[in-house]
Amino acid sequence: MISAQDQTFCIKCGNLRVFSRQWKDKFNGKGSVITHTESVCPDVECQKIVDAKFAELREHKVASEERRKSAALLKKTEREARLAGSS
Repeated sequence: MISAQDQTFCIKCGNLRVFSRQWKDKFNGKGSVITHTESVCPDVECQKIVDAKFAELREHKVASEERRKSAALLKKTEREARLAGSS
C-alpha cells in the first residue's frame, strides 16, 4: 500500500500520479538493497510530454558534461605541452 507521503503529482498537469512498477537492486551490485518505485501520469499524452522533456534535459546534461571533460583534457594537454617545451 502506498502511503500519503509516497503520493506524487504530475509536474505538468497536477494530477495524482499512479503506480507503474517497482524493482529492487543493489548499488554497484553490492551493499544495501534499493527499492525503486516508478509512477506515471494517468493522462498518457501528458506523460509522453513529460518523458520527452526529461529526455531533452538528460541529453543536455550529457552534452554539457562531455564539453566540460573535453575542455579540461584540452587544458591539461596544453599545460603539459608548455611544460615539455620549456624543459
